[in-house]
Amino acid sequence: MLVTSACGSDSTPRPAGERPSGSPGRHTEATPGYKRAYAAGYAEGRKVYDEGGKGAAVREVVHGGCARRALDAGARADGDRGSWVKGCQDAVTGAPKDPPTHPMSKREANPALLRDFRAWARAKGDAELARRSDQLFTVELAGPDYDVEVRTDYTSHGQARTFARTFADWWDKDDGRGVARSVLVLDIHNRRIATQPL
Repeated sequence: MLVTSACGSDSTPRPAGERPSGSPGRHTEATPGYKRAYAAGYAEGRKVYDEGGKGAAVREVVHGGCARRALDAGARADGDRGSWVKGCQDAVTGAPKDPPTHPMSKREANPALLRDFRAWARAKGDAELARRSDQLFTVELAGPDYDVEVRTDYTSHGQARTFARTFADWWDKDDGRGVARSVLVLDIHNRRIATQPL
């Protein structure tokens, strides 16, 4: 953990809010990724709130808008997708900034869920589909929201999108605690190649 002093390099106290000379007042590489992700999510949430008013809170929190927006945030959410979601949700509900003290995302392997999906695919006569995935993870975000990640041997985005749609057809929205928002199809290098709402 990085701790900074409230004093200058010469140990002279500064008035509240004054930054050292040369300090840009922005997040630096020394700032943990989850804190940068939270700040980016909060900034996005403020834009959404400014454009949509109080109705934005329902769409973004209750209906999972922030969780889905995190997938489109790219590198801004890569530090920790759960922290990005929390920042977005805090902002759209009008809450003050309350950055997390640790990463919010929690990624866990779920081999039982993968076995269930494979059994379903084989039962519908698609043994090929069952063989294409080798790992499944649930990724807790903020609040009840989580995503599902499935690692496959696909390299084609088209095939991966078809796989994602089929997975969403199988999903019954009751395969874990909380609310699953999206399935992410990964290649063998854990790079996202398709996303589908659940």
